[in-house]
This record gives sequence, structure tokens and C-alpha cells, in this order.
Amino acid sequence: MTGPLVAITGASSGIGLALARAFAKEGHALVLIARHMAPVADLPAERTVYAEADVADYAALEQAIRGAEARFGQTACLVNNAGMADARGFKEVDPASYAHEIDVNLKGVFNGTKVVIGDMSARKSGTIINVSSVSDRKVSPVALGYTASKYGVRAFSESLREAEGMNGVRVVNIAPAYVRTNIHAGMGISFDKYREILGNPDFLSAEELAEIVLYCWKLPPTICIRDIVVAPTRSTF
Repeated sequence: MTGPLVAITGASSGIGLALARAFAKEGHALVLIARHMAPVADLPAERTVYAEADVADYAALEQAIRGAEARFGQTACLVNNAGMADARGFKEVDPASYAHEIDVNLKGVFNGTKVVIGDMSARKSGTIINVSSVSDRKVSPVALGYTASKYGVRAFSESLREAEGMNGVRVVNIAPAYVRTNIHAGMGISFDKYREILGNPDFLSAEELAEIVLYCWKLPPTICIRDIVVAPTRSTF
């Protein structure tokens, strides 16, 4: 028996791919969304839909999710995971770059949520999990666009939870610190260089974070972990 539909953005690699594998093991139908999304060999083809869409493009994102819902039923859980980071100082970042960062990190969360929130609210059930960052509560002298957008994600999560909690919709904000992904590639630096910039801390694996997300989802629908910070023990962040 196929479990209810889970939609995951930024699902082509890193945290998103680990999330896909974790939810697949629980038997869920999946719609996996990313700008460059390709089939994953170890996921069940009969209950996995792949969609190429930019989360900043509402129409494309809605089409991807609605297509999967036509096959598997309404979305039970949306994981807004897509994100990017520009670690440069603000003087070095051009307007187009920080606009794109905000579009992906914040507008993407708005867009994904907008697609599913009407149905969830009407049926009085559903879970929205926003993968934010510990940067949603801790400022930094660099990566200002990332930090500001993640502050926005946390504020959005808390506001939406106040609006929809009484309608039975869970809204979970998960704020991880250091997670080993390929986010450094978008900065044009190696992982070792990225780690050195951060002070050589330990990193969580994407699989470890996926298990935490899954734990929040698997709690009874009457229980909502509203906001959780997850970090390696050996970390000063």
C-alpha cells in the first residue's frame, strides 16, 4: 500500500535526496522537485514522480505538485528544502545575486506553501516542514542575503503556524547548523576551504538531518514540533 504524498523541493542532491530516500523507506508516494531533477535508481519508480521546476516560479511549482496529486491524492506533507548560499561579504555581491538568493530561499517557501495550504486548511490536516538554518536566528558578517532570507523563513513559519494551527495544519521550522552537502560548490570553493572558513567544525550528514525531519513528521498529527535547532555537538555556531 502506498503512503500519502510527500512533496520535497531541492530534491536532486544533499538534504533533499536524503529526505527522498528516508520518506521512500516509509512507503510514501513522492514528488521530487528541483531545477535539474533526474530519476534516482534506488527509489521506487511506481510511486515517485520527478519534476524539473524552479521554486521561484510559482506556476511551474504548482504544475509539478498538482500533477503528482492527480496520481496520488492531495499532498500530506510538503518539505520546503530548496536553498542556496552566497558566502561573500555584502560589498562583493551584485544585486542580481542577492535577488536570486532571496527568490530561492524565501520566495520558494512562500510558493510551495501557497500551492498546498488551501487544501490542507480545508481538510484540516497536513504538515509543512521548512528546512531553514541556524542562521535564521544568528547573524553573520558575511552571507547577508542567506541570513536575511532564513530569518524570513522562520518568521513566515511562525506566522503561518499561528494562522493555521487551529485548522489542524502543522508547520515545522527546522534550523540545522552545519550539514555536509554540496552547497560549497555554488560558492566556487572546495569543501575543505568552506570548512576552514567556518572554523573547522564537525558537520551533520544529510542522512542524519533527514531522520530528524522524518521524526517530526511521524509524530501524531495532534503534536507539532514548531521550531527545532540541530547542530553537531562540536560546534561553536
